[in-house]
Amino acid sequence: MGTAPKANRKQTTERLRLVIVLAVLLTLIGLIGALVADVQQRLAALERADSDNGQWVMMQAEVEVLRLQYGISATIAGRQTPEDVRRWFDVLYSRLTLLEQSPLYADFMNKRTNREKLAEMRAFVNRWTPVVDGPDAGLIAALPQMEEENLVLQRLARALSLDALLDFSQSTDETRNKVADTLVRLALTTGATLLLLGLLAAILGRLYNITRRQAEENRATGERLQIIIANSPDAIVVTNRGGWAVEFNPAAEAIFGLKREAVLGQQVVPMMFAPEDVPGYQAQISEAISAAVYRGPQRFELDARRQDGTLFPLEISIAVRDLTRGSLVVAFMRDVSARRASNIALEEALTKARAGEKAKAEFLAVMSHEMRTPLNGLLGSMDLMRDTNLDAGQQELMRVMAVSGDILLGHVNSVLDVSRSEAGEIRIAKAPFDLDRLIEDCIANQAGIARTGGNTIRHQPLTGPLGTVLGDAGRLRQILLNLIGNAVKFTRNGSITIETERLPARKHVGAEMVEFRVIDTGIGIAPEDHARVFEDFETVDSSYGRQTGGTGLGLGISRRLTRAMGGAIGLESEPGEGSVFWLRVPLPAAQPQLPAEDPRPLTGAVIQTQPPVKAEAPLSILVIEDNEINRFLLRRFLQDAHHRVVEAADGVDGVAAAAAERFDVIITDISMPRMDGLEATRQIRSGGGPSAQARIIALTAHALPEEMDRFRDAGMDACLTKPVARNTILNYLKSDAGSAGLESTPMKDAQIIDVTPLADLSAELGKPMVAQLVGRMIADGDATVKHLTSIEVPDGEVAKIAHQLAGSCATFGATVLREKLAAIEVAIKRGDEDEATLIIGQLSQIWQQTRTALEQHARALVA
Repeated sequence: MGTAPKANRKQTTERLRLVIVLAVLLTLIGLIGALVADVQQRLAALERADSDNGQWVMMQAEVEVLRLQYGISATIAGRQTPEDVRRWFDVLYSRLTLLEQSPLYADFMNKRTNREKLAEMRAFVNRWTPVVDGPDAGLIAALPQMEEENLVLQRLARALSLDALLDFSQSTDETRNKVADTLVRLALTTGATLLLLGLLAAILGRLYNITRRQAEENRATGERLQIIIANSPDAIVVTNRGGWAVEFNPAAEAIFGLKREAVLGQQVVPMMFAPEDVPGYQAQISEAISAAVYRGPQRFELDARRQDGTLFPLEISIAVRDLTRGSLVVAFMRDVSARRASNIALEEALTKARAGEKAKAEFLAVMSHEMRTPLNGLLGSMDLMRDTNLDAGQQELMRVMAVSGDILLGHVNSVLDVSRSEAGEIRIAKAPFDLDRLIEDCIANQAGIARTGGNTIRHQPLTGPLGTVLGDAGRLRQILLNLIGNAVKFTRNGSITIETERLPARKHVGAEMVEFRVIDTGIGIAPEDHARVFEDFETVDSSYGRQTGGTGLGLGISRRLTRAMGGAIGLESEPGEGSVFWLRVPLPAAQPQLPAEDPRPLTGAVIQTQPPVKAEAPLSILVIEDNEINRFLLRRFLQDAHHRVVEAADGVDGVAAAAAERFDVIITDISMPRMDGLEATRQIRSGGGPSAQARIIALTAHALPEEMDRFRDAGMDACLTKPVARNTILNYLKSDAGSAGLESTPMKDAQIIDVTPLADLSAELGKPMVAQLVGRMIADGDATVKHLTSIEVPDGEVAKIAHQLAGSCATFGATVLREKLAAIEVAIKRGDEDEATLIIGQLSQIWQQTRTALEQHARALVA
């Protein structure tokens, strides 16, 4: 592929050398011509010097002076006449005039000494001219004197003759030297020219060889291209700028059913496409050709036509270098009928798969309802039975049933988590939280179970405290509890270490990463099982004799949650060597602050606020529920709390009951015959009846998050998910009571503290650990309440502090204090400073009552 460009570059270099050599050669030829002309000129000068030169003229002048002298002497002796004197005088006169005026002798005569001698000779002639031109008698009389002066003239003429001879000799030598130099230069130039001619011949020879090799390479390349084109499985159609075919390979013949000979020289577009498509396709192809010049090959699909008229999908890739004269357009074409059929089949399969997913989601929703409803009856009945007189054995049976019910509820929730993940409905929150405290809470949650198995749990922060971070605390807690719980489950008489490390910031990561490593000394996992344990419903030991339980969903859900958070999860383990489960998630550092309120509340959150109802006064409550067991449980819960209860078996009866009298609260199921809870809520709100402004609480087994929008849009205020414990529903009836004033009379401990969370914590962590946690809660509460009551104007900072303390209150069952703190937060958000200030003024008394109750329970735990 690189031979042709290399040959082209070499040929270009040789051509450049040839141009330089030719330029130098032409220069030398011109120089030779100039030297030859110079030699000719000098030789002509030498020729002129032999025939007409100053030395000869000077000698002639000397001879003429002598002849004049002879004429004078002969005339005096009577041998000649005065006319002879006049004749030689005139000849001398003419010779002097010639010397003075002729340019041939200017160089010689312009010399000062020669000019002076010539002037003396001219003076002689000028003095005697009148005498010579006068009568013979006068001339004869003056001849003796003329003869005497002529002797001086003879010396002058002799001197000029000698000078001329010397000058001629010198100029002749100089001319010969110059001619010799010129001949040497001419010889050198001629030699250089001959060398350049040799170099030119060599370059021409090299160019010839390069051109010959390039021609051979081009021929070979052409043959290879012909082979490629002829054997290409894709159709290759080559046209000129106007769309006239210049090449049509066998594959194109096979695809279109056309012969190459019939296509060459013809317009190809009308031959390959249906007539009705030609105008539009022609424009599209022209645009693709123009785009290919600047953006490279263009690929697109069109519906082509074969010779027999059948249509088929055609993929076209157009390449063109430029659109100058003589340029070619190359189109690679492929019949993609099979691919299009495959895509159609894939889309149909995808549609069916989505339908199956939807059916599965609907099935899970229904099963959720069908499973949660009997669970609600089971757990609710056990909750009521705890208040009866039971002996120790019955209490133990009740505890076992409650634990089993909680386990079953956990399995239902796990299946729903998988359903949410597959539907892409996992929502990841972004809110600040104390990561160190979250880790401590997770460890504390599993500490009691770990001690039961003889294990120890410790936290090792490799890079120090992690502080407040931005992320989803709930999802992270779920993952960590699952990893720590698995480590505790599969470890006996060993240790579990939770290492945390903030990874160095990297440009390619995008957010600060924190890595968690849960290291245990348990049974370990074989390498072939590493990937499998993260699959849904997969366990390391799935035999009937396995020693540990579980649905096999925990790690699968953890991986889904981790990916939704933008992180990664994995493990390193060998059988008998323990395991290291690592979790790496983006948790950038953040300033402690109250997270923005989610406009889409989670299960159990208030959706909208109606006028508050005082919890101290009996409430008139309408229960709309089609399940008789659930109606029974709700009626018992509410009547035992001294509330008046009216029942309705479905939405139709419920709407009629709400229209007949005023209720403070309406609790409605969602899925019911004849009319569901959503439609019943809409009709109650829009009917304008006496209960149109009542608080409406949804009680449902449909725990999917997207249901919350529908509940809100229908007009519901809150939603609780089955099964619901008695204390949960009773406390929730008071969830908005924080806006009302608090009676000044002291409350009983049972009103201040809900002992259920403390009992659950004790069962999981052990009583000593819970006692320590309660002590830390009391210390935090003392400092926080003191700080809150010292602030004169409640602001956003107060709301954040209240929110943090309310979370701790929920953990330890401090329900009244938690509700008051939540009311402070809501009032500040609404901008009601007076209401917030009023509630803050009541915190000290409520905290003292809460503190006393917590201390009593802590003492009971360690007793």
